[in-house]
Amino acid sequence: MKKLLAILLSAAILLSFAACGDGGKKDDPNLLKIGNYEALYTGCEIVKDYDGDDTVVINFTFTNNSKEAQSFEWAYYYEVKQGGEELDYAVVFVSEDSYDTLDDSMLEDVEPGQSKDIQMTYKLKDLTTNVVVEVSDLYDEETDSVTIDLSTAK
Repeated sequence: MKKLLAILLSAAILLSFAACGDGGKKDDPNLLKIGNYEALYTGCEIVKDYDGDDTVVINFTFTNNSKEAQSFEWAYYYEVKQGGEELDYAVVFVSEDSYDTLDDSMLEDVEPGQSKDIQMTYKLKDLTTNVVVEVSDLYDEETDSVTIDLSTAK
């Protein structure tokens, strides 16, 4: 009887380790997920900003799985870094005839269960070093990040 109990306990322990076996790896390295919000990285491009500086335009599809409308801007606390240094915000206008900027989409509310394409714009330090977008909740209890290889930019 003791042997049977020992075998059953050993099996339970092994199964519990197997359930945690992936070490917290994400299924999709391009998916940022914090709480009820998800942002899927869909690509980037390098453009010139209002000042003529090299700028990365980072594209995400933001999904709101909460019960209230929410924008990307208010769903996450985020930082965009290159080489460990935080990048400066860049102004990129939608067109020459408009004062609308590409990143205005980050401020638009997304209804529960809906998704919206959004863009972030940041001045680059150089054109080769990867860019990292780090997101967290307000209290920094949950964090996630995506690394962007600039060689894949359009």
